[in-house]
Amino acid sequence: MQKVKMIAGIDGGGTKTRVLCCDLQGQQIAAREYGPFNLNSIGETAFCKLLTDITAFLNTEGDCTALCIGAAGVSNPRMGELIEQAMKTAGIINWKLVGDQEIALWGALEGRPGLSVVAGTGSVCCGRNEAGDYITAGGWGHLIGDEGSGYAIGRDVLKAVTHYWDGYGEETGLIHAVKEILDLGDRQKMIAYVYENSKSSVARAARIAEQEAAKGDTAAMTILQKNAESLAELIKAVITRLSMQQGEIALLGGLLENDTIYRKKLVDEIQARNPGFICVAPKQNALTGAVMMALKM
Repeated sequence: MQKVKMIAGIDGGGTKTRVLCCDLQGQQIAAREYGPFNLNSIGETAFCKLLTDITAFLNTEGDCTALCIGAAGVSNPRMGELIEQAMKTAGIINWKLVGDQEIALWGALEGRPGLSVVAGTGSVCCGRNEAGDYITAGGWGHLIGDEGSGYAIGRDVLKAVTHYWDGYGEETGLIHAVKEILDLGDRQKMIAYVYENSKSSVARAARIAEQEAAKGDTAAMTILQKNAESLAELIKAVITRLSMQQGEIALLGGLLENDTIYRKKLVDEIQARNPGFICVAPKQNALTGAVMMALKM
């Protein structure tokens, strides 16, 4: 019996991997979920096992004529080598590996040209113009980048507190809030919290900036404004490099999903710099974006 021809998309995340198979008209055939698609955290043996399981699933469902894989860490050449080997073994010839931000862009704007900006623990902006040119800006990580991210805002909140403790920062509601919410009331606790935990721990302090800004705290408002401006400059750079005059910018990530002060400030800064663009909520998710890319393939 001849297998049905299909396409497939993979959204390879840090905690889970989602696979979606569709017919050539884009209608869903089957879907499955696996563990993390993270070579660095699970190791080569587990990663190869994951690829074997996924390709076996694909071959069971039909003849996969195009596959798009979106994942973080695609700059690691070893990831590409292992995937290429797995695809060759499975007989899947037409496949593509792209960054997770690219499939997110495709899903968010349903394949149309435009931009997406992600602001969660980290930050990144990417865009694609009418000619099909695609670029990414940001995404350099918390040590040298991540402007306007949860980490950046959280770091600024904690810095405001330490500056006050050191005697040259202004008094702000952030001081009491950090002590109450994060239990950080002295030097020893602050240092241990920042340097013994992950970057997501620092990013937790971003919600304190939002909370205190809602109360009218000047320092909190300044932090949100500064970070909105930094992220808006990153977005402007992508628009300039792509020579775009108008379009949509999809707002993604935990900091931009809700109607917050920070989101409003960012939208204002984006539109002040780029009057031909409008900010929108994502229309589809990254997994759907991967399938759309596969369909185009």
